[in-house]
This record gives sequence, C-alpha cells and structure tokens, in this order.
Amino acid sequence: MTAADNDFRLDTAVLLIGFNRVGPLRQVFESVRQARPPRLYFAADGPRREEERARCEEVRALVAQVDWPCEVRTRFNEKNLGLRKGVSSAIAWFFEHEAEGIVLEDDTLPVPSFFRYAQDLLARYREDERIWVIMGNNLMEEWPVPTDGDYWFSAHGYGAPWGWASWRRVWKHYDVDMGQWPALRESPLLPGFFLDKHEEHDVRIMFERVHAGIMNSWSYQLDITRIANHGLNILPATNLIDNIGFGDDGTHTTSLADPRNKRTARDIGFPLRHPRFIMPDAARDLSYFKRYIGTTATYRLKQRVKRMLGRDGH
Repeated sequence: MTAADNDFRLDTAVLLIGFNRVGPLRQVFESVRQARPPRLYFAADGPRREEERARCEEVRALVAQVDWPCEVRTRFNEKNLGLRKGVSSAIAWFFEHEAEGIVLEDDTLPVPSFFRYAQDLLARYREDERIWVIMGNNLMEEWPVPTDGDYWFSAHGYGAPWGWASWRRVWKHYDVDMGQWPALRESPLLPGFFLDKHEEHDVRIMFERVHAGIMNSWSYQLDITRIANHGLNILPATNLIDNIGFGDDGTHTTSLADPRNKRTARDIGFPLRHPRFIMPDAARDLSYFKRYIGTTATYRLKQRVKRMLGRDGH
C-alpha cells in the first residue's frame, strides 16, 4: 500500500457472520472496525444447546463495540439453523438490503487492502454478468507463470470462500437445496466443463454429498450456479485473507496439518493492474484444484516433496 491509500474510503457494506467463537471473530471485527464500513450487517446463529448460549451471547456483544459512524443491522437467530441454512440465510438477508457487498465469516481475517480490492472490483465488474464472486483468498501464490494483472479468472475453484464480495445479481441464482444438480449431473454438457477426469470424479462426489446433506456446506451451492451460468470467479495474485479457524472447533478446517492452514496474507498495491483478457487460466485452475481442493492426497504429497527439493511442478 502507498501513501495515497490513506485517502481511501470504504463505501461498501459488510456482512459479518458469527456463531460461538468469539476469539477469532474479535480479530475479524477489529479489521472491519479499522475499515469503517458505512453499513455493517451482523448475523449470528443460535446456540445448538443451552451450554452454548453464553458463548453465543459473547459473540453478539461485539456489536456494542461499533465506534464509528455506521448503520448497524443485526440478525441474531433464536434457534440454531446450522451451517448450511444459517450462513446461506444470513447472506440472503444481506443481499435483500444491498445490491453488492463484502462477506466475512468469523475465521476469515483480511489484510487492510482487501477492502479496497473488493470495492474496486465490485465497481469495475458491477454490470459484467460473467463475473460471479470476487475471492479474497489465494492459497497458491507461488505460480511461476508471469501474469499481466494483480488477479486472475477462475472457473474451477470450489468451496472455501474465505472472505469474498459479490452482487445481488449473482445471489439471486442461489439455491441451498441444489435443485439444479440432478439435471446438471445428467447433462451431456457437464463432462466437457471439467479439466480432467480426476476433477470430474472429485467434484461429482462433492456435489452429490452436499446435495444429499452428507456434507454440511453452504458454498458448493454457489459453485453450481457459476458452472450452470458459465461464470468466473476472481482470485487475487496476492493472498489477502488468512483463515484463523483451523482447529478442533472448526467445521471443515479441523486439522492443523491441512495444507490450506498457512498464514500468507499480505497487502496488495494500488492502483490494481487489471488483466487484459477476461479468460479462465485453465492450467492454474487445475494445479490449484489438485493441491488444495480435490482428494488427490498423493499428488499433494508429491508437490510438497518437489517444493522441498526446489522443483515446483504444476
């Protein structure tokens, strides 16, 4: 960031989603407090059992620490809706009131420049219906191929939106029950979307598990809409979000040995360098999928060995 960044003003609304983990959320809240959004939406799910109530109340009490000029709206559930319905309904509530905005959960800690990055790209691609989600996290910064911009376009990322921004025009396609999946699953068009047979195998399993309710997730449903509408996500070349929720109380981030558990977030410079072409980077997508999304544990092990030996393959 440069001295000129001191003149930046955040005009975009922020949705903050919590539950019962006040420690990580306090850090994320502090990053939001520093950014000073003009409108803050604060959503929290209800306790699953009575002994959780005190922790949930501690989370909700953070709203009293808003000490900047800000319109605050809260959505505190009395009953527990669970991750799938709790998070998705909070986002739906947000986009009922806002045409676009930034979404942060209690374990997604942004660096300061994330807010300007998100706001700049929300404005740039506001009317471009090819663009689906502006992601804040990028676990694979170590890409050896030169790029012509500070971010890239992805068509094959799945789940794990750790700090993101989007528009109401995208969320209107969302269906928490994945009603499109049975038809899309049988469509002869779907196999042509995947980059290789391993991605197709893994993604079909993931979508089946989410559709059946076996995997407790809200985010893969948004991926379905991106595929069905030939949309693209934006990923920053510089990681802007650290996930600080790895540990026993995480939902999908329980293992500290998870290759995604790394603190690499750092600020990005401005003005942003915009790519010349709005095209997905298939080679980068495939490598990202193999390293951090798919079930190819053997591939990940080989990559770690290569990096240790100084030979970073794709």
